[in-house]
Amino acid sequence: MTEHTVSRLTHKRYRDSAFSGEGARQHGGRFNSPGTALVYASDSLALALLETLTGLERYHQLRNYVFFRALLSDELVSEVSRADLPEKWDQHPPPSQTQQIGDQWASREESAALRVPSVVVPHSYNYLLNPMHPSFEEIEIGSEESLPVDRRLIPSE
Repeated sequence: MTEHTVSRLTHKRYRDSAFSGEGARQHGGRFNSPGTALVYASDSLALALLETLTGLERYHQLRNYVFFRALLSDELVSEVSRADLPEKWDQHPPPSQTQQIGDQWASREESAALRVPSVVVPHSYNYLLNPMHPSFEEIEIGSEESLPVDRRLIPSE
């Protein structure tokens, strides 16, 4: 059985709800519109960090972040390839057609996780986790870990 290890960064104040999908449900994301609860994770801690940095105003905010690792068995994961994505899927803000991919996947409950290409780092992948899927409980979520951030990313204030 193949396993995928994914990483999820979250602000410390959301640590207890890091896998609820509530933030994405409220605000939407590249692969979901507001109203659809999804959890965004990445195939590495490095990618999760870069994905998070795209939404921060100042790097010093990273001091307030923690991360989780989770294990997904191959049976829980389906995939969307770049060829399956609409034109301009990588634009900011994302087009509604891209958000519909995640919305439809979640509503059909095809799998507990969906592997999608990263915009931030080519040839890397993010994972959408569906907290409403019956097999979501099979995802092994690790305990909270401190985010080790190189001091060069957070200049002295």
